[in-house]
Amino acid sequence: MEPTAQRRTARFGVFEIDFDSRQLTKSGFRIRLQDQPFQLLALLLEREGQVVSREELKEKLWPGDTFVEFDVGLNTAIKKLRAALSDAADNPRFVETVPRIGYRFVAPVSVSRPAFGSTVDLEVAAPSAEESSERLVSTVVAPGATSQSEISPSDVAPVSQRRFVLLASIALALVVLATGFAIRMRFRSASAARSGSIQAIAVLPLLNVSSDPSQEYFADGMTDEIITDLAKLAGPKVISRTSAMQFKETHKTIPEIARELHVGAVLEGSVERSGDRIRVRVQLIEASTDQHLWAESYDRQLSDVLILEAELAQDIARQIEIRLTPQQQQNLAHNRTLNPQAFQDYLLGRHYWAMRTDESLRKAVEYFNRAIQEDPSDARSYAGLAQCYIVLPMVTTFPQAEAYTKSRDAANQAVALDDSLAEAHLAIAEVRLYQDWDFAGAKKEFKKTLDLNPNYSTGHQWYGEFLSAMARNEESIRELQTALALDPLSAIIHLQFGNALREARQYDRALDQYREALKVDPKFWPPFEAMHWAYRRQGKFMESIAPLRTAVLSWGAKSDLLALVDQLPAQYSKGGRTAYLRHCVKIHEHYARPWFYLAGDYGALGDRENALVALNKSYENRDIELLSLLVDPDLDLLRSDPRFQNLVRKVGYPPTSSATRSPTRG
Repeated sequence: MEPTAQRRTARFGVFEIDFDSRQLTKSGFRIRLQDQPFQLLALLLEREGQVVSREELKEKLWPGDTFVEFDVGLNTAIKKLRAALSDAADNPRFVETVPRIGYRFVAPVSVSRPAFGSTVDLEVAAPSAEESSERLVSTVVAPGATSQSEISPSDVAPVSQRRFVLLASIALALVVLATGFAIRMRFRSASAARSGSIQAIAVLPLLNVSSDPSQEYFADGMTDEIITDLAKLAGPKVISRTSAMQFKETHKTIPEIARELHVGAVLEGSVERSGDRIRVRVQLIEASTDQHLWAESYDRQLSDVLILEAELAQDIARQIEIRLTPQQQQNLAHNRTLNPQAFQDYLLGRHYWAMRTDESLRKAVEYFNRAIQEDPSDARSYAGLAQCYIVLPMVTTFPQAEAYTKSRDAANQAVALDDSLAEAHLAIAEVRLYQDWDFAGAKKEFKKTLDLNPNYSTGHQWYGEFLSAMARNEESIRELQTALALDPLSAIIHLQFGNALREARQYDRALDQYREALKVDPKFWPPFEAMHWAYRRQGKFMESIAPLRTAVLSWGAKSDLLALVDQLPAQYSKGGRTAYLRHCVKIHEHYARPWFYLAGDYGALGDRENALVALNKSYENRDIELLSLLVDPDLDLLRSDPRFQNLVRKVGYPPTSSATRSPTRG
């Protein structure tokens, strides 16, 4: 028989490359790699530890190209290679950039020539009895013979011995079959054990391997889309976008990221857009071991991106053994094509919405409106527009009544087009809460939101705020804890969790959350104002002044307001608590919407009449702040007053809400 041809292979880390079959595998699983990135890897491996110059790379891999074409091709190939190896330019494990010179492969490489490929093949094929007999007989060499070619017929074992060999070969075949079956069952058991242990999953930002750097928003948008689709599944917890994006271009390892996010598996990959085609490559990794579980590539027209997203979500669900309900299957059954330009504008809208600043929210509104003009049937853009208008009056001077009217119209249109959009139902819930003061209707929409997407961190966050306003503190804290588990690196959720604890009068815990918010984002100013209120309500008046001053500076407030804040230490030193609170009245008169804050100042001073006047003014203005009526401790003095109780009824709180007790418990 012809000897089996030996294959040229090399191993580095958990990767193995087969030069003959042109395959790259990770832990035995194939990783797709295009021709030029593969050739580049092969060349670097051949020169392990040595610098391969750009000139040499051009000569061997891009002969005849201009230097401009070569630069574009090399940069693209390097990006794709690093994406396949889960490598990073700033902290390379495999491919190191030597500035202005070339590249070097820095990981140890072991070269081997095994008789068989190293990729695990679970379908173990047993040889036939005749084949086994032939192989065994061919190895029986008579004493003194030096090779198979020297064996003579007289040297071959007698018939009885050949029968023994035949029986042995049959036994060997059975052993091989049994071993193959055992390997398969063991692999399936291990896979099932891994899947069953995955209680949470994170989707890391997809790497943009397009030749156009301006497509970065597209890669981020596709990351967001995958997170949203996975979050709708009733399976493992799915970490939200805000926290996942903290690891964009990180040098941290998968196990390190997993420990920070408390997840059992990580999905990573890349997205490549070329004209109207899109290719997404992903791989699922067991976080604790950094072991590869599954990989796939999806290549579609941009107009079929919804189909791509649905297939990807269903494939991942199978890998982690989620049984999809009929409703989930229906929700993932996107069967319509998209307008490519509308989809791009939708992704840009989501990109700017995530920033939550005055300028970015206005840009998000612009892009969502563009997407709607290009595709009036695009329910998701209507939902995005609705959410922008919910947040605008909270972080900008945009008129509240106009914002909520626009939000209601957009959300209703979104639901009419697609009733399964959790984002649209959440916007409706917020309008019913803050504009209509329809608390029962708001609760219904919050519940609908979380039924549609149990992993929706913003849904849990906003529902927690609603429960806090209802003085249902224990439930509120639970919802905010859920939101934080889904989005542990969100400064906004740390802030709102702190606010829920503050309204429950757990001030030390609230302050801890405000500090955590500032650790996540030191430039985020709202925690400073929140810390001011927590210290003030603890009676730590001097400690409350510094964070208030920092907040006022962050607002870019007029100098006269800052001057008033700077007078607080002297006022407190001179007249104690009473002088401090009286000076706060002067400060709050400079606010754009001062009535509720003034009511709190007067209430804390024991001035019942002025406090009630201010509260009624706040009611007439339909101030958002008035929805803290049940929980603000500065109003405790008023709770037994019939006029206060009448105001509570006018606002529309449920009959079970207590206007007379201090809401220290849920």
